[in-house]
Amino acid sequence: AELSDIITRRVIIAVLMMLCVVPLLSWSPSVQDEREATQFLHAINVDAGSGSEAECEYLARSTNEFKLFVDSITETSASRPQDQYLIGLSIEPQRCNSSQTLDFDDFQNIEDIVRQDAITTIDTVPTVVDGIEYSITTTFNLSSFVKDQARASIYLTLFVIFMLVTMSAQFTSDAQKLVLEPIESMMEMVHMVADDPLEEFDFSHHSKTGRYETRVVQTAIQKITALLRVGFGVAGADIISTNMAVDSEGSGVVLEPMIPGNRVYAIFGFTDIHAFDYCTEKLEDEIMTFVNSVARIVHEEVTRWGGLCNKNLGNAFLMVWRIGDEDELQAISGWRQRASNESATGSGVSSSGSRPMTPVAAAAASSRVSSFSSKVSNLSVDLRRVPGLDILSDKALIGFLKVVVEINRDKQVLSYRSDKRLTKNGSSDFSLRMGFGLHAGWAIEGAVGSLQKVDATYLSPHVNMAARMEAASRQFGVSILMTERFVELMSPEAQDHCRKIDVVTVKGSETPMPIYTHDTFQNQLFPELQAPKFSSLGLEEILAAQADVYDTHVWTQDEDLMQLRRLSTPEFNDAFRDGVEAYLSGQWEKAKGHLEKADEMMAEGDLGGDGPSRTLLNYMRDREWTCPTDWNGYRPLTSK
Repeated sequence: AELSDIITRRVIIAVLMMLCVVPLLSWSPSVQDEREATQFLHAINVDAGSGSEAECEYLARSTNEFKLFVDSITETSASRPQDQYLIGLSIEPQRCNSSQTLDFDDFQNIEDIVRQDAITTIDTVPTVVDGIEYSITTTFNLSSFVKDQARASIYLTLFVIFMLVTMSAQFTSDAQKLVLEPIESMMEMVHMVADDPLEEFDFSHHSKTGRYETRVVQTAIQKITALLRVGFGVAGADIISTNMAVDSEGSGVVLEPMIPGNRVYAIFGFTDIHAFDYCTEKLEDEIMTFVNSVARIVHEEVTRWGGLCNKNLGNAFLMVWRIGDEDELQAISGWRQRASNESATGSGVSSSGSRPMTPVAAAAASSRVSSFSSKVSNLSVDLRRVPGLDILSDKALIGFLKVVVEINRDKQVLSYRSDKRLTKNGSSDFSLRMGFGLHAGWAIEGAVGSLQKVDATYLSPHVNMAARMEAASRQFGVSILMTERFVELMSPEAQDHCRKIDVVTVKGSETPMPIYTHDTFQNQLFPELQAPKFSSLGLEEILAAQADVYDTHVWTQDEDLMQLRRLSTPEFNDAFRDGVEAYLSGQWEKAKGHLEKADEMMAEGDLGGDGPSRTLLNYMRDREWTCPTDWNGYRPLTSK
């Protein structure tokens, strides 16, 4: 529309300019003055009479005045014969020696130097008086007018050329600015997204090109790619890339969401909102606002600490800290292919890093990867040695811990504690609680569904293991439950603040698996975060910077983390550790004393005691405090 408007306006301007200029440059000598002067001389010729009564002096004077007038019509100097304007005069009838004094004919003098079409002759209509015919014949040299006409034609041609070149340049510029540049910009945007679908590109400089329809299309592409990133997430990167890539032949015209999966390694985090059925029943249509307020916190904190959200499952969320695909890991370590029936608990863990800052890239230049000779016999590399893995693992745990803090600090979430629908008009208490599970391993990353509906996700026993850890967190009365495969990837400083609470086997595996937790005391007030008074950065920028420059001092300096584990004193940890060791070694009477002591020391906690201690005590109590004869230091996990 804009291009059409501009072209219309410029065409109108060009036409008006040509209408004004072309008449000034387009003319031809009309010799109208010469014709009227000749006709006037003819009238004098008739008045002068003939014979003895002819007024010769009057005729001669008028003839000279005629010659002077004709010469004054042109400004050309008559110094040269070819520049003479009046070159012939014939007065009839002949009298007063007109053939000598009045008539003349200089055409013969310039015939060879003047073009024939530059000569024009004017004949008056003969007038007969008393049988005598009177007439005048004049001959003019229009060479000067012809030159002016030719010069004007040249100017007109140059003007037309100028208009054509100018208008062509303007039309080309408009087409380039309003059509070609926006299209090129859009193609660049598509290629950028196809090369790295998960990167959040800055398209601000692209939005300055084009207007109207092209700007709308650019904005639509930007929004669509943003929606694709939100909808497909990290697991859908290949789907987005494949479908947005345009080859040189432009043959990619078919939507291909059902592409083969890709084996990748990642840290998987599963989180769930407790008492969700109750909240849904009471809040009804407002449940969406409730869930989204929680989702906002989960997504912001996990993203800030290097993770990405893969699935929103209503009351649950699958979070991913992507490490790298199998090809990348093979390239940096040269490991051999593992068995296809690798179990969830027997799997190795790969390198670290969220997609924007993957440690795999750093590991490509490292030769520190060596053989893995521990519990997993079908792996040939210890990926825990990949630089950055401990940082990524620490960030994954911190991301979930920050979620725990924020759901107990965010004003919108805290407002539900006083919601009459959830507190039964104030007769009961309501506090939002969530469970978290963390595990590391491989998964098949790709699309699940059909051409009618596609979800990009991860399928693996390791993803299920993260979900099992979250479900089991309720059984142990803790917020966060982690597998050993995840904990062993963290830094020693982070591991020091986690405690092993049991050794279990899960459904489908007979391999004992230690599980860990990080204490989270939630029944307390967390101070509102504020940016420093004189800081030029906003609060979000400061928090993002703190996550970007993470080091292990966070565990002993971050006020939120220290406040969460306020009740986890060294005395408590010693008592609980002694109790767990006695429990696992089969000394249940000894374990009972230590665990009961640990439970009492956690009396101020959210449950009025320690959840893991009570879980182990209940398990031993059900068996009358007698260790089974076939006890091997682990038990099956009763929660899926």
